[in-house]
Amino acid sequence: MNKNITTPNTICCFIAGPLHSPSLLRAIKRLGISVYGQQPIAPLPKTITVLKDAKAISLMQDKDTAVMINWEASLSFILQNLPKQRLNQVNTFKNKAIFRRLFKDLYPDLFYLELTRDALGDFKFPREIDKVVLKPSIGTASIGVRIVHGQEEWDQAVDWVLEDIDRATKQMNSTVLSDSYFLVEEFVEGEEFACDGFWDKNGKTIITGIYQHPFLSNSDVSDTLYYTSKQVVAKTIEPTMAVMNYIGAKLDLRRFPFHFEFRLSSNGTLFPIELNPLRFGEVALPDTVEYAFGFNPYELFFTDESPDWNSLLANVDTSKIYAFIIGSLPPHYTPKKYLIDQESFRKIFGNRLLNYLPSDPTISPFFGVAHIVADKVEDVLDYLHLDFERFLHPCFEPSPIKLAL
Repeated sequence: MNKNITTPNTICCFIAGPLHSPSLLRAIKRLGISVYGQQPIAPLPKTITVLKDAKAISLMQDKDTAVMINWEASLSFILQNLPKQRLNQVNTFKNKAIFRRLFKDLYPDLFYLELTRDALGDFKFPREIDKVVLKPSIGTASIGVRIVHGQEEWDQAVDWVLEDIDRATKQMNSTVLSDSYFLVEEFVEGEEFACDGFWDKNGKTIITGIYQHPFLSNSDVSDTLYYTSKQVVAKTIEPTMAVMNYIGAKLDLRRFPFHFEFRLSSNGTLFPIELNPLRFGEVALPDTVEYAFGFNPYELFFTDESPDWNSLLANVDTSKIYAFIIGSLPPHYTPKKYLIDQESFRKIFGNRLLNYLPSDPTISPFFGVAHIVADKVEDVLDYLHLDFERFLHPCFEPSPIKLAL
């Protein structure tokens, strides 16, 4: 790699969250990237130097600085200090209604509608549509997202969405998750995927990884499982590049990382779901790419370089399956009532396990993530059926000692 393309002084990486990607930490240490730590945060290695507030703000306000975050909550601090052009770019992606309008020319017939919280109760399904997605206009991590099958499910779905958001906002800033406005949009059938990448210094789209995101059912919106392989990238990279080139040119994006979610229909049409700005996938999802293809995606962003997909996708039919699995906390979990059996969770993967990263469950809706490798997709999909209740054990408080009188 040509390390002269950029220097650490033109990059600032904002780190927060309940666990840290080993790939990200390695890239930071190898290249001496400037780091700013934000609470809540798991401990960082002592070998990483953390910037003071004033220096981080100064770097951010320089329009030539490439900014990256690893945890969505970091945006609440960053949005206060970004230069105007980059702030406008970020806000285009963070507001899902504005993002949907960005694609009006590409998808003129798609139904969508933005509603206030108070107007949710008055929504009526259009006659020609029988399934919609309801989600907060500003949101993250599938919180408050619900697939609604017809009018008869609407009121119950609204109650569920509002309760889900109310739980999460106790830990999240309103710049990351808000219950003020909601997007209702037509549900598009197809397989779901996520893509990490960035626009380089010349505005060229660079894709660093594509993951398939399967679900247990048509109503499932969980983030339990993502996987990648040569086959996954090969069948999605061309339509993904086309859409990302469209976005990049329309907004003049440069040195700008993204995590893009989309559906691919059976006829190969790509439908954008959302784009999370200034970051790749959270909590070590991009490490899956390093296991699968042998390059560090963070290092490519920091050095402004591209993977050689033509070479990497050779012999496409021989690829193993590399997966990322999140250990989700059941909604009733509280640290005072339950212990988490991390070891039992690790053991279910057997010799497929590549790495396991425990998480701090007091600041996240999960207790750990696993990277695994398998020979067949079916072996990976089995993990969609995991019952996370089995990894919770009640805390038994000792009975008070009674003294004999």
